[in-house]
Amino acid sequence: MLSARHALEGSVSGQALSAGAERDALAWLGEREEELVDFARELVRTPSPNPPGDERAVAGLVRERMEALGFAGVRTLARAPERPNIAGRVGEGGRRLLLNAHLDTKPAGDEAAWETSPWDPVLRDGKLFGLGSSDMKAAVAAMVYAGGALAAAGGLGGTLEVVLTADEENGSKYGAEWLAPSGQVTADAAVVCEPTGIRSGWDYVAVASRGFSAFTVTVRGTQMHSSLSDRVPSVNASVKMARVLSRFADEFRPTYEPSPTIPGGPTVNLGVMVSGGVYWGIYPGEASFGVDVRTVPGMTLEELQADVASFLDRLRAEDPELDVTAEWRDELPWFPGCAIDPGHPLVAAAQGAARDVLGREVPPGVMPAFTDGTHWSLAGIPCIPALGPGLLTLAHRPNEWVAVREILEAARIYALLALRYLS
Repeated sequence: MLSARHALEGSVSGQALSAGAERDALAWLGEREEELVDFARELVRTPSPNPPGDERAVAGLVRERMEALGFAGVRTLARAPERPNIAGRVGEGGRRLLLNAHLDTKPAGDEAAWETSPWDPVLRDGKLFGLGSSDMKAAVAAMVYAGGALAAAGGLGGTLEVVLTADEENGSKYGAEWLAPSGQVTADAAVVCEPTGIRSGWDYVAVASRGFSAFTVTVRGTQMHSSLSDRVPSVNASVKMARVLSRFADEFRPTYEPSPTIPGGPTVNLGVMVSGGVYWGIYPGEASFGVDVRTVPGMTLEELQADVASFLDRLRAEDPELDVTAEWRDELPWFPGCAIDPGHPLVAAAQGAARDVLGREVPPGVMPAFTDGTHWSLAGIPCIPALGPGLLTLAHRPNEWVAVREILEAARIYALLALRYLS
């Protein structure tokens, strides 16, 4: 693990600390490295998969630790009792900075594909393994301890609000989508602490993120006794669906205008869920597949729906037997992306803090996924949509892990970022 001396003399080598508060905060964190990692392990050990969605146990751990570390005004904000959000502050008055992470994880999936239990926080080879370690319980632990360091050090020129939210993995209706416009949490700027590693840790400071839209394509055919398929006219919905899915993969491209701030374009992710048929002996009368589109700024739901409708009209014209429809998911119809001016002082504070802790420049970049930054941005709060420990390439898959070193680096980066932005 990093030592306090390394943090002061190595990670910030040659960099003048702006105030005694920075030295004190880093020293406080250096004395609590094992405690911080143990807290991250506790969070991984406490299941919060979504669906089904119930963050009460992990929220209780977070609230208890925030209170113990000197946060003020720690409170539970909940749209439903089993879906709590936890908020607490450090400092008073002045500018207000919000640090945000989510408490839920994706489901574990096939547990047989995990080398260890998804909820067994194994430490091995400098890595913490377990479900949610990278996405994003390491960041939750780092944020809480960064706030504790600032509470102990004092000298904060404004107010830091740490907000841990529910339901991000299933649309945020019980979390940031509900909380951000409610007025229960306010800020002048925000950072969502999602992982920003792709090939290596801390690849970039996100100044933009992609949006999200989800729909289901359904094909209908003839449900009947399967022994009759060679005797009477019939349409196999599963076969038709497979052909539609293949055509989507080969030919469908949504309309968008290339952006100078978002390199690349949208992605169309097909067959994220596939279903069809009833049982053996029954000719399949319905089959469907799910699609999620990662959108870029400038795209609209109406344009995407028109693109899909036009594509399906063409397929129907080519095949009079094809009965196909597209239906947008009620809980995930459209979430736009998020962007912040790269010249915003929050971005400068983030890049400076990352440089001083990591000993290298961290360039601006684009988060390829959707984050809760969209909800804070829509509420009028300029937001960095991602800056956190871990590799996005390890999220939502078996044997997820995060480098222990990155957990410690994250706490230091968040502490320095807050001190500099708020002063």
